[in-house]
Amino acid sequence: MNSLKNLEEIDQVLFNKLKEKGWINPSFLGLLNRNEIKKVLDLKPDLTVNSADLEEIMNNYKKKNQLVSKEYFNLTKSSWHLTTGSINLDRLLLTKGVPSRKMTLLYGKFRSGKSQIAHQCCVNSYDQFQEKLPKYVSLFIDTEGTFRPERIQQMANAKGLPVDDVLRRIYIIQIQSNSELKLAFSKVEEILLDYKIKFIAIDSLTNFVRLEIAKKEKEVNLIITEFSQILRKLSNLAIKFNIPILCTSQVSSTLNNFNFFDIVPILSTTLNTYIKEWILLGENPQFTSMPENSGRRFAHLVNSESNSEEISQFLITTEGIIDIY
Repeated sequence: MNSLKNLEEIDQVLFNKLKEKGWINPSFLGLLNRNEIKKVLDLKPDLTVNSADLEEIMNNYKKKNQLVSKEYFNLTKSSWHLTTGSINLDRLLLTKGVPSRKMTLLYGKFRSGKSQIAHQCCVNSYDQFQEKLPKYVSLFIDTEGTFRPERIQQMANAKGLPVDDVLRRIYIIQIQSNSELKLAFSKVEEILLDYKIKFIAIDSLTNFVRLEIAKKEKEVNLIITEFSQILRKLSNLAIKFNIPILCTSQVSSTLNNFNFFDIVPILSTTLNTYIKEWILLGENPQFTSMPENSGRRFAHLVNSESNSEEISQFLITTEGIIDIY
């Protein structure tokens, strides 16, 4: 119920009652502002999921916001998970991998493995859906020039997948500015509808927001508000299309030494409103300075709605992400 902290006008007791009866899903909070939610709750306290009144409300909001649908009130599709390629990493996320209907955040310093996992998930999404492949299986939004076709080829080859076809089925959007980023996100829903994409990787989500704040050409509050709107839309799309969205972020720590617990993602407060699964990635130079441990990385589940805090390890190899035994 964290979403209700800033909704002072809402009667939380009434909302909890509606939620318990399955009339309003918490995800619906991400679609409407405070006043709109209050109107829905005040309309009829006995609103039921199959009522004509509810249909009318949703139709009205659908005209205003195309993301509103009955799916947000009564989720019927089964959620699923996309493996990261590592049992140890998957264990941090309910033992199954990156969950659909959610945004998952990977954050850490340079060389921590964020982009490697994003690449691996693109390959794994092809593997998971290869019996019925859409034209594009994954959408990779690249804001830092991190996408490496040769890395996809290595990972696909290691799994015995058709290398060229795996690469061909990744829809790549390369972003050069914050304005391009906003434009890309405005078209994501259309891309999902057209190509039935199963997975989205955004590497990195915070890059241009950080740069725009550093320029000091626009009010910080306005930048954060615009960023929040993007997060809200992505969160809604993850639910509507029942897909996992994996985001990476740089960190705001200035520490030079390995210290797991003093590192936070950029704009962490804003991110926490919409992203509930956080994994901090890192390396210990004392280990990775040795050739045999150069690919060894740590993953710390910092924040989760459904799992307890835990630390595990994985290995980055030429063939992809694997476990350390």
